[in-house]
Amino acid sequence: MKTSEQSGVSTAPASAGTHAEVFVAASLQRLRALPPGTIAVWSLAVLAFPASRLVSESFPSTTLLRNVLILALFLVLVAFGQGLIILSGGVDLSVPSSVALGAFATGYFTSHGLPTLVAVAAAIALASLVGLINGVTISRSGFPPFIVTLSIGSIVASGLLGFSAGNPGQTSPAELSALFAIDATILGVPIAAWILVATLIICYTVQSGSALGRRTYAIGNSARAAEIAGIPVARSLQLVYCIAGAAFGLAGVLLLGYGSGADLNIGAPWLLPSIAAVVVGGSSIKGGSGSFVGTVGGAFLLTILGICISAAGLSEGYKQVLYGGVVLVALLSGLRRVSR
Repeated sequence: MKTSEQSGVSTAPASAGTHAEVFVAASLQRLRALPPGTIAVWSLAVLAFPASRLVSESFPSTTLLRNVLILALFLVLVAFGQGLIILSGGVDLSVPSSVALGAFATGYFTSHGLPTLVAVAAAIALASLVGLINGVTISRSGFPPFIVTLSIGSIVASGLLGFSAGNPGQTSPAELSALFAIDATILGVPIAAWILVATLIICYTVQSGSALGRRTYAIGNSARAAEIAGIPVARSLQLVYCIAGAAFGLAGVLLLGYGSGADLNIGAPWLLPSIAAVVVGGSSIKGGSGSFVGTVGGAFLLTILGICISAAGLSEGYKQVLYGGVVLVALLSGLRRVSR
């Protein structure tokens, strides 16, 4: 019997073709499995880019695309943490304090002689500790998450204000600021965009490809049923809040570098957008359903709309009106589903 090589017929092209066909078929299957809401939000995000021409003659442009990628990086990070918590049936109101802690601690540690990488790691660890305290308190007390996170967030904010002793502003280390310089590129692509890609891969893996992600969906649907099924509910919740706190802290670190400095109010504008990006991406505000792909679509859509609001000469307040309106519509939609 002749082998394929002996007969002069190579199977390599056919095999490569088969692999490509399998990849395309799997990708199309995943796209078809996406909820209609996720497809809709991504469609709106794509359409918003050319539609930005309506508010500025200089849009769309490569500058707009660069700004969208950089600003979406911050919102994706914060919305990822908030999305995990909403998926578990809670909500985190300590976002502003955790973001501020990440930025403040990084600036404080580097100004006192710590290497930048060590300072960044310490700042993220502190923010994740705040998340862990949130998770432990919620899982052991049974108190509503919004009350616990609001209380602990207020304690952290007050602690930062007292610790800073009237000097709350921090300067970014040069290494962090360099990441967001206009000429900071790799293969012609801004470094911030590469960080965004790495963030998307890691966050998607945690929410959609890990055991913790699957447990979070189960807990959000019914904590009692999850417990009966053998899922360690308390430990899973603590880990969810811990990971979310780390994401908030990392967002603070990157915002410090982006602005070349920060004060204690740096996290305040990110609370409402973090919730809005999750719910506009198709996640249920009551927990148990949603996808990270939808959350990312919501983050991109809100980022483009936010830039367009600024380009139109409207005040920052209009962005908050937009975010508040999105959350309100999501709450009303949830009430309608419950009443049916």
